[in-house]
Amino acid sequence: MEYYEVRTPFEPMARGGQGYEAHYRFDESMEVTQYHCHDYYELYIHLHGGEYMGVDNKLYLLKPNQVYIFPPFCMHGLSCTVQMRNYERAFLNLSPEVLKNLGCSQLDLNQFLQGCASGGHHTYQLSNVDAQRFVHCIRRIETSQSGDPDALERFQDYAYMITIINLLCQVIRRTVPVKDETASNSVIQDVLTYINNHYTQPLHISDLAHRFGVSESYLSHEFSRYTNRSVYDYILYRRISLARRQILGPDSLNAIAYQCGFNDYSNFLRSFTRIAGISPSQYRKQLRKYRNPEF
Repeated sequence: MEYYEVRTPFEPMARGGQGYEAHYRFDESMEVTQYHCHDYYELYIHLHGGEYMGVDNKLYLLKPNQVYIFPPFCMHGLSCTVQMRNYERAFLNLSPEVLKNLGCSQLDLNQFLQGCASGGHHTYQLSNVDAQRFVHCIRRIETSQSGDPDALERFQDYAYMITIINLLCQVIRRTVPVKDETASNSVIQDVLTYINNHYTQPLHISDLAHRFGVSESYLSHEFSRYTNRSVYDYILYRRISLARRQILGPDSLNAIAYQCGFNDYSNFLRSFTRIAGISPSQYRKQLRKYRNPEF
């Protein structure tokens, strides 16, 4: 059985209920990551050492000073043909609630960034100066989180986050997005596109292999190499990701299970708990608690 990192709503990244976190990381060697998503925004800057970044069915060649926008429930993950060396990056995670506050009632940043991503615009190239500012702000926020920040330190964090968001908005306005690459194996990109459009329907690897004119063993091997997930697990993860989004709405959990492609609630409950690390009812309860103004 595969291991999945527990990602409950906001709490793993929102220390003390802040709803944001920043990290700078450097690894002398690192394995690729599974395709995954989360229910917060991630603003990621690549500095050195990566090979490719996969976003849904797109593949981007990683270059220094590229910034990526990953909205909630956007599937993404690193992809490379060899083990990564001297991998350097920085990233800022933001809950939708914090991002809304950063708009200062002047700009709906949720809608703005979602609009960019929905148009397929995930990454932009920063200048050396802008990249240095971006990383500087992230490292200052990270430093304040090393202890137990008080109200003044959180206010300073917001100032740094506003600087990052303003920088990103200016880059989006004055530059064109970086285009995705044509992968050496375009069949897998086509398979990903098909799955992303039909994952709530019954899907079997045998049917996919037949549809795209490849053998099951070839599809299984190449898909796992591309996404670091099996076909089955990728479909399951997409269904659970959709369920996590649907739980924000008023529909019953049983209705959500069928909307997301599960034949019965028990299978949905088992799959959701395994991947999200929490039951659907607990997940909904925590979301409502988090959004309670008193909380």
